Amino acid sequence: MEERGRTVRRHATLALAALAAGPALAQGCDLPGAKRLEGARLVLAYRTVPAAIPVGAHFELEILACPKAGMAVPDAIKADASMPEHRHGMNYKPSIAALGGGRFRSKGWLFHMPGRWEFAFEAGGERFRDSVRIE
Repeated sequence: MEERGRTVRRHATLALAALAAGPALAQGCDLPGAKRLEGARLVLAYRTVPAAIPVGAHFELEILACPKAGMAVPDAIKADASMPEHRHGMNYKPSIAALGGGRFRSKGWLFHMPGRWEFAFEAGGERFRDSVRIE
């Protein structure tokens, strides 16, 4: 009976550690200088390189997708941008490369005019949107 109790306690401890690790990963979804977008299954953090998005010049995105408890790290992500008020998107299609561990690098972004742009991301079955104003 004592052996069974140790086994049950060990399994309970492992289960609690696994539960604690899931949210910690999402809460620790830190990418310095990044915007953080919260979903039901993921936390998505992204930042632009350079930090100030230039009008009419290419820039890149660094993206980190962090799963919440019980969710898997996405192996792919989709990203795009548009100007809702003007009803158009970009003239370029950016590329996205998976770097592993929920990290992605996207190149080839270009906002060809000033105004409000809206980023759209899809990862792990969730959609995220975030607006930025470019002057």
